[in-house]
Formats: sequence, structure tokens, C-alpha cells
Amino acid sequence: MRHLTDQELVSLYLDTNNERYFGQLYTRYRQLVYQKCLFFTGNADDSEDYVQDIFVRLTMKLRGFKGESKFTTWLHTVTANYCIDQLRKKQQHQTLWRSYMREQETLDEQNPTLDESYFHIFERVLNQLPHHQRELLLAKYEDGLQINELASKQDLTSSAIKMRIKRARDRARSLYDRIRMEEEC
Repeated sequence: MRHLTDQELVSLYLDTNNERYFGQLYTRYRQLVYQKCLFFTGNADDSEDYVQDIFVRLTMKLRGFKGESKFTTWLHTVTANYCIDQLRKKQQHQTLWRSYMREQETLDEQNPTLDESYFHIFERVLNQLPHHQRELLLAKYEDGLQINELASKQDLTSSAIKMRIKRARDRARSLYDRIRMEEEC
């Protein structure tokens, strides 16, 4: 298979759906994609995650490769676009978090005891959540991990992660309401 060109591997994979052909492309270009991701992220762990996501997406995007340019040029573009999109999402998340923190500081200045009360309730909610739900919510909302990152780390589908997050949020909301009612009485 080493003698086959990139274009031939793509065509064979698309025609037969045989994973061996895609595996050969992966073997040839995994390190190249990793290096490009590392350039964008500066972080080995994020780069590894991005490589996996990119190659999963490639299985769906290969039909878009028309052979008008070298496969490596096309792959470079796909990789760069993916990395830029992820960095934008991360930046948006950080901007939202900073905005939230500024809003909280304003609320703290207006009513410091109110914030203390909510923090106390929030801490109790986290302590009463089952470990797996607490860790999932913290990874999603504190660490800012994306659904696909969580799915990959837990070896689950994205829809399974979404459902688990929904259940954890529902449980946290229920605990929050119960604790708040207890403290008001």
C-alpha cells in the first residue's frame, strides 16, 4: 500500500470504505497534523485531541477532496481551519467567563452577603452531587471542555455526554432548590 499515491488511497477508501486505505493516510500524516496542531495550541494534550477530531472529521470530508491540489495542501487547510475554529471557541468561552466574573464582582460589591450565600449553596450542591456528575460539570463549565472532548476522554458518544450533562444539571438544580428552601426556613 505504500506505493499508492494519496489520491489513489482517497479514491480507494471512498470506493470501498475499507479502513486500511484511510489507515494508511493516517499513518502517513498523523505526525504532520500533530505538528500543525501543536503550532496552533502550544499544548501537547490539546494537539492530541485535535488530531483525533481532525481524522474523524476527515472520514466525512474526504469526498470534498477533488485532487485539484496536493493532498497535503488540502489536509493542511482542513487542519488549520479546525484549529482556528477551536481556538475561536475557546476564546469565546474565555470572554464569556470574564464577562461573568466581572458581573459577579459587580454583584459582590453591591451585596457581599448575597454572594456568600450563593457560594455556600453552590458548594453544598457540588458536595452532594455524585462524583461522576460533579466531575463532568466541572470539566464542562469550569475547565471549558467541549462535548466532543469529553466524549473522547470518556470513550462515549457526544449524545451520551449531552444526556449525562443534562441529568447532572437537572440534579444540581434540584439540589440547589432544595438547599435554598432549607436555608430560607
